[in-house]
Amino acid sequence: MSAGTAEAAFWAAFLRNRNVEAATAGDGAVAVAGGYALFVAGTLIDYAVGAGSARPLRDDDLTVAESFYAARGAPARFEVEASVLERDAALLSARGYAEFGPTLAGLEATIGPPAAPGGIPVRTTTDRARWADLVARAAADTLADSGLLLRTAAVNAAAAHALVIATVDGNDAGAAALGITSDTALLYSAAVLPGFRGRGVHRALLAARLGIAHQRGTGRAVFKTAPDSPAERSAAQFAFVRTGLLKRVYRDT
Repeated sequence: MSAGTAEAAFWAAFLRNRNVEAATAGDGAVAVAGGYALFVAGTLIDYAVGAGSARPLRDDDLTVAESFYAARGAPARFEVEASVLERDAALLSARGYAEFGPTLAGLEATIGPPAAPGGIPVRTTTDRARWADLVARAAADTLADSGLLLRTAAVNAAAAHALVIATVDGNDAGAAALGITSDTALLYSAAVLPGFRGRGVHRALLAARLGIAHQRGTGRAVFKTAPDSPAERSAAQFAFVRTGLLKRVYRDT
């Protein structure tokens, strides 16, 4: 199972099992060529993941995704491996897709015994609201819409199998989430408050989640981050390797 397929399956399972009410009636997932088109209203979860990982994309795949998003008043967006984008470039271009947003690095590692505890304490929490507020504040310098950040963080918290918070000098400094699907641990939604960056908080969050995943019998971990970022350098200390680059494309409704 590719990292994109694992991520898509994780979110699709969450959305299938989520309580449906008026506010979430439009949320959902639809299978697309080894991945899923995902949508959660009012959040940043509004694009397809893992599509094209099982086989080349076809016109009917794109029609399914485009119809899914059009019914929700949203443009069709895909996050695909750079190799998929290159392979299926002619089809995507003919359908009117264009690249947008930053390129991400996909990282993967085999999970081994937990690393020795570092100097930054990390605790698990079940307080989703506090966790989401911390993540939204820590990510505030990446997006001006604080409401969008908080809603996305709240959904990320609801989907997670474990939430962790790191503290520095007794203050909450950063937070992150862990999701598990099959034998794959998804490390996502890590964010560190600006005043605590560069002090090993991200490394501590990584170590804590890998330890939890190991305890739960998970053999592989994956996550996404900006290429050549401090997060990627931290991950190298845990034997993560870059497995590819991820790019996003979209088509207006």
